[in-house]
Amino acid sequence: MEEQKKFISEVDLNNSSKACSPCSLECEKINKRVNNRKLSEIKTEEVPHILKVFDF
Repeated sequence: MEEQKKFISEVDLNNSSKACSPCSLECEKINKRVNNRKLSEIKTEEVPHILKVFDF
């Protein structure tokens, strides 16, 4: 429950230039999965894995 409170407190709707820490961590994971490839180089079967965020 404490983690959820921390997440909510970090959300600032007036400052859209900076992502909250959980979102920025997920963006980093996606960037690693893409691995500097062009979109045309990514196989169709990889897309669901690449775009999967927040393991719920």
